[in-house]
Amino acid sequence: MIVAFTDLDDTLFQTLRKLPPGMQGLTPATLGRNGQPHSFCTPAQAALLAHFEASGITVIPVTGRDPAAMARVTLPFTSWRVLDHGLTILRPDGQVDAEWRVRVLETIHALQDALEECTAAVSERAAALGCRLSRHTAHDTPFMTVLKHPDADAGRLEQVQLVLEAHLATRGYADLHVIANANNVSVLPRHLGKAEAVRHLREQHFPQAALTLALGDSLSDLAFMNACDLALTPPGGQLLRTVTAAKLPQR
Repeated sequence: MIVAFTDLDDTLFQTLRKLPPGMQGLTPATLGRNGQPHSFCTPAQAALLAHFEASGITVIPVTGRDPAAMARVTLPFTSWRVLDHGLTILRPDGQVDAEWRVRVLETIHALQDALEECTAAVSERAAALGCRLSRHTAHDTPFMTVLKHPDADAGRLEQVQLVLEAHLATRGYADLHVIANANNVSVLPRHLGKAEAVRHLREQHFPQAALTLALGDSLSDLAFMNACDLALTPPGGQLLRTVTAAKLPQR
């Protein structure tokens, strides 16, 4: 048995804004809140998914999307699904994995005060920079604060990131960490996320897998990618951009 654990946005599909103008052969992959196609698979991404299906490979999404956003993905995922940055696991029948839910709630209940304080610490600066702040929940409990800029202004997002990182360091909140990409900056639990969810599924439900693949584009995907046997990443993603920019020793 082969299992592929895969990030979704910017790995298996992306919005038109991130594609070459006029690119042909696109396959709709998600719907927007208005019900219209929003993200698309390129021919290469569609070919990869078709190969997985033809080969009998079990494909498990590992995504930051919440259940509502996952419901707008139109690709036919039929196995387990990892949502909310790892804090929600859905069974193949679509029900929440109760065992994982108990573990998650124990963790995030203990982080509520720290998360609330971090949110308060960045709110004023974020507003001054024109960033929108939202709080995300899993199992009806806050677990993440997300800041976005309407124009994805990298400089302003970086300023917000620095404020959050400085606050975590000053307060010694080692159980929270900051992740960032071109679209947003988030603070969320450090020790419970995508990687732990993938390990849970491997140990509890796929111990017989001969090979596990990981697909991801972001630095925040690295931990769960390291929990698998082999990893794939798309060109132009945050991971490859970071590696390309690094001055690595040639030895």
